[in-house]
Amino acid sequence: MNGRSLFRACRWFGLAAAAPLLWACNARSVEAPHLKPEQTYLQTFQQSINRNVDLLFMVDNSSSMKPLQDNLRANFPKFMQRLMDPPGLPNIHVAVVTSDMGAANPGGNGQIGDCSTAFPNGYAGDNGVFQSAAHLDPLNPHVTTPCTTAGLEPGATFISDIAGVRNYTGNLEDVFSCMAAVGEGGCGFEHQFASVLRALGADGLGAAPQENDHFLRDDAYLAVIMITNEDDCSARVEQPVFDTTANANLSDMLGPIINFRCNEFGHVCRRNGMAGAPDRHAPGNDVNATVTYDGCESNEDGYLLSARDTAERLKALKPGSPGMVLAAAITGVPTPYTVHWTKSTNNDTSCGGALCAWPVISHSCMATGGTAAGSYADPGVRIKAFVDQFGSNGLTTSICEDSFAPALDTIAELINVKLRQSCIAGQVANKPGTSQPDCTVVNHVRNSENQIIDQPVAACADNGNTAPCWRLIDPPDRTDADCPAPYQILDPDMIKDPKVAADAVKNATVNCAICTPGVTDAARGCP
Repeated sequence: MNGRSLFRACRWFGLAAAAPLLWACNARSVEAPHLKPEQTYLQTFQQSINRNVDLLFMVDNSSSMKPLQDNLRANFPKFMQRLMDPPGLPNIHVAVVTSDMGAANPGGNGQIGDCSTAFPNGYAGDNGVFQSAAHLDPLNPHVTTPCTTAGLEPGATFISDIAGVRNYTGNLEDVFSCMAAVGEGGCGFEHQFASVLRALGADGLGAAPQENDHFLRDDAYLAVIMITNEDDCSARVEQPVFDTTANANLSDMLGPIINFRCNEFGHVCRRNGMAGAPDRHAPGNDVNATVTYDGCESNEDGYLLSARDTAERLKALKPGSPGMVLAAAITGVPTPYTVHWTKSTNNDTSCGGALCAWPVISHSCMATGGTAAGSYADPGVRIKAFVDQFGSNGLTTSICEDSFAPALDTIAELINVKLRQSCIAGQVANKPGTSQPDCTVVNHVRNSENQIIDQPVAACADNGNTAPCWRLIDPPDRTDADCPAPYQILDPDMIKDPKVAADAVKNATVNCAICTPGVTDAARGCP
């Protein structure tokens, strides 16, 4: 057989080079493999592989969260261990925000407990500002210890570890443990969605807080990870969800000022074949009654922020590349969804009879061992709906596990999948009459004038193995489950140019000719 036995396959691969390279494929012209056009068939495959990741942890800081925060802090090293899988730690930013955004109360008569409304954008609490101090004393939730004591540089509000350049000393895990100790003094109406959007300036209410500057990188993956035992209650700032003037009793339009408002106006559920909001009224005003619902979903058209819109706003941070945003949650399982009742706390008799029964959402799960023993969670209906918007880039796990280690390991692996260099599936053809793979490689580098220029890379076989050069290798720890043999990747250690700063290298383009399976061409090394 001759060249007619080959298909021409243009394969574009991000190169797993030194940190902090940005892996993004560009359709730039490169030297074509040595296959005659009239004897080939064009096939194109593109993939972007990126070693830059911005990790934003949203940690619930309402009451009852301390043991769950301790579980996160104790098992975070498992997350980091998995992120360090070959080829090693990516170029990361790590930040922590809380669920405390106050309780927007337009026209109301003031704040609800610690749920203030002090900021011009209508929110309050921590307002999406990155946390860089620990709340370690449960008796004094507003007393903090700066994370500089754990090694964070003075003035830093998030962790940065890029190509070995760090803004902290000591162990990254210790610094994160400090940042994630956000305490239990936050607003009990958790605003997980609003906090994340505000932290990244994605809520349409202006730029992100100044303290969060330089965290979000245009060329990095964004991973949002929520740790919370209650569902999202992010109200639109113009809506009176937390009104305290005309809404305090069961018969009022919004009902009592309790967490069930978040369920009633945030969920749509089914019971006896009918869909609607979970009912705040107990059957017969019986304080001992329970009601179970099926198929509960996020109310996307109500007073609260839409789970779908929240996800779309985050994806919009990566124009043209929504797949660069990942979402994960360690939260309450959405079922069972049961409502029970308790006696009112303000002598409410507005139901027309004796003391009114007030609704309470029952816990959907409870931890039985470990540091989180006795901890509980309510149905995370809206949290799951949010994560589900990311498809295969989303992951929801239960917060009621004795250890978060398995969940954190799985979340880190979800991120690693995005970071790995893809294999070249199939046999790479040789240049005619040689044993050298028929490939070309071009690095795209930012020069001193901030322009991207193309720099062809020689084959290592042609330049005496002097970096930068390219050669194909079997990837470390390869398995046929990842990609059937034979397959190869570019050697990440040789493609690096030691004379070019790591942050100046933006991406690289690889173009290889692939043998046609089952068609022999000895001149091309195709079996």
